[in-house]
Amino acid sequence: MLRVALRPRFLGLLALMVVATLVCGLLAGWQWDRAHRAITDKADGPAQLGDIEDVLGVGDAVTNAIVGDIVTATGAFTADDQVVVPGRSIDGEDAAIIVAALHVDLDDGTEALLPVARGWVRADEVTGDDGEIDASLAPPVPDGQVQVTGRLEASESAVGGVEDGVVDEIATPLLVNEWGSPMYAGFVAVTEPADGMQPMPPAESAFSKGLNWQNIGYSLQWVLFGGFFLFLWWRSVRTAYLDELAEQREALERSVAGSAEPGSAASSSSATSTDPSVGPAVSSAAADDPSVGATTDDPSVGATTDDPSVGATADAAAASAAPTASASVEAGSTLDKDV
Repeated sequence: MLRVALRPRFLGLLALMVVATLVCGLLAGWQWDRAHRAITDKADGPAQLGDIEDVLGVGDAVTNAIVGDIVTATGAFTADDQVVVPGRSIDGEDAAIIVAALHVDLDDGTEALLPVARGWVRADEVTGDDGEIDASLAPPVPDGQVQVTGRLEASESAVGGVEDGVVDEIATPLLVNEWGSPMYAGFVAVTEPADGMQPMPPAESAFSKGLNWQNIGYSLQWVLFGGFFLFLWWRSVRTAYLDELAEQREALERSVAGSAEPGSAASSSSATSTDPSVGPAVSSAAADDPSVGATTDDPSVGATTDDPSVGATADAAAASAAPTASASVEAGSTLDKDV
């Protein structure tokens, strides 16, 4: 298989796959660096980012780079723009979060709404006599211009809706329908609340917790992609090698089957026995051989035995012949007996 792998075609394919693998490795390193940088940045605690207008634009997403960091915002609350978010468990307590809209004056003279989680209270503090959550029992918003300081958090997923000032999630898509726009995409969780409320704990949303693992997952995916490119090259070489072996095996089997066919040997034997040139050749040789003719078919032999004159001559010759002639006559007698 090494000879197949060293062919120019597969060497060129290997070079291409190596380049693709290197690119995947760079992308994997980049994703890993992003995940590591985000984890490292949060390990030292939240950063002080300053005024929210310098950190986040209205409608911009709260990214992992700034989520959980401390921002400040200046504006005014209105009594009608406040909701209660019940069904939370904080420090072992059945809690309800109080969220209000802060009207922030922007540098361009416009106004934007910033959801602010003012703090949390026990659920029984905002529960009416009928056992239902009553938004009117929430601590009232402060009057006038205020400055709030807290962690910048991403919006939660919108599932339900707002009903009588009660909502299940701190979700800006729901609040914008209740309060109006323009509105910031995230919210501020106050770290030092007033009016007897408790400070908000760090958010554990899927966004803030899942993004780092998402980057790590992307990194592992790029590593797998790089390995797949190399595997694809190896698979191509192995397939070509096995195809060539199969072709060679088939050619060898055809060669062996052709040489071992019974028809070939029969044809050769038949050609030897039925070839008309063989019989005549042997007959001609026997006919042309003087010794064979003298022994069997030559009429002179019969003339020698039947003609009286020839027999007398033979007797006279036999009497005076040398031993060699006697040997010839004996041989002739033998031949006559055989015939």
